[in-house]
Amino acid sequence: MMGQFSPNMKRESKTYLISTVICWGKALSEREVTVNLAEMSRPNIDLSELDAPFSEEEVWRTIKALPSDKAPGPDGFTGKFYKECWQIIKVEIMAAVSAVWSRKFAHFEAVNSAYITLLPKKEDASCIKDYRPISLVHSFAKLVIKILANRLASKLDKLVSSN
Repeated sequence: MMGQFSPNMKRESKTYLISTVICWGKALSEREVTVNLAEMSRPNIDLSELDAPFSEEEVWRTIKALPSDKAPGPDGFTGKFYKECWQIIKVEIMAAVSAVWSRKFAHFEAVNSAYITLLPKKEDASCIKDYRPISLVHSFAKLVIKILANRLASKLDKLVSSN
């Protein structure tokens, strides 16, 4: 049964996925289950700043760090576009980023998608191993992910054990 899931495994995976997705949309105080770091012999670390609203300075700092020359996603925008047009698009970008922070995800279906394609590794590619998958993600989604990653990066050394 290599590469196949039993009905029980499918049911358990679906249950886990549904509970995880439901949990993502809730504030920490609303969640039924949380991780108690004290019980795991980990120090209690204040992560409240991770929940702070995104500031214009934080968004602009992230935009300045975006690579200018990377291929655009399905929306056609690159880091260079965000940098050069920031003064024009700032209000709309901040409104969209604030909507994400506020968990107001209406009309975000288009942004929450990606194109996956296979690029040949060599000229005469004929087998699946001769290709590498790439995912083209919308630039706005990349921006929000990068903002969140930057916030978390300063906490990782305290969250991850050295052993």
